[in-house]
Amino acid sequence: MRALLLVLSLLVPALWPGVVAALEVREGDLLFVTAGHGGLSAAIDDATAKQGSTSFDHVALVAAAPQGWEVLHADEKGSRRQTLDQFREDARGKQRRIVVYRLRAPPGNAITDAVTTARTMLGKPYNTAYVLNDDSYYCSDFIERAFRAHHVFALQPMNFRNPQTGEISQHWVDLYRGMGMDVPQDLPGTNPNDMAAATVLQRIGVLE
Repeated sequence: MRALLLVLSLLVPALWPGVVAALEVREGDLLFVTAGHGGLSAAIDDATAKQGSTSFDHVALVAAAPQGWEVLHADEKGSRRQTLDQFREDARGKQRRIVVYRLRAPPGNAITDAVTTARTMLGKPYNTAYVLNDDSYYCSDFIERAFRAHHVFALQPMNFRNPQTGEISQHWVDLYRGMGMDVPQDLPGTNPNDMAAATVLQRIGVLE
């Protein structure tokens, strides 16, 4: 009888609806943050979302540190590090979810090298123009550069047009007009949604 109860205790968590094991991150995992419904987040989503897929407006890299997991990323506060708990709290505060992706078959020392490279990029300002340069970074640009030595992610022509309407949202028009620039349509770059769809990545699950 005791043996039967033990077997049931092992099986029920796996079979009971909605009951899942806690997700554990690894060094090199990418944390994609779901898009919001206004401002910059909505503008990114409008231009880059994939039909039928979860939409993201941010991506970050998990790294090991003496005090525990930390997150390396570029956001409106610049290229910086946070503890994983801080990163999660920020996402919760914005009512966003974090989805974990992992490289299917990382080449050689790709993860170690990416973390080392990412650390050298900390402290730079956020790239509000999204035109690639070596003095500032945006989120997916930061990640692409971290893995660049191993050619993990490819730059693609940037798109600022809504895929359905072909129109560039007023957010982008106003943003670049304020910088005295044309919208950099088709210049090389990256975005979180294209990165999440890359075949080199597999979706692991939602980080609660």
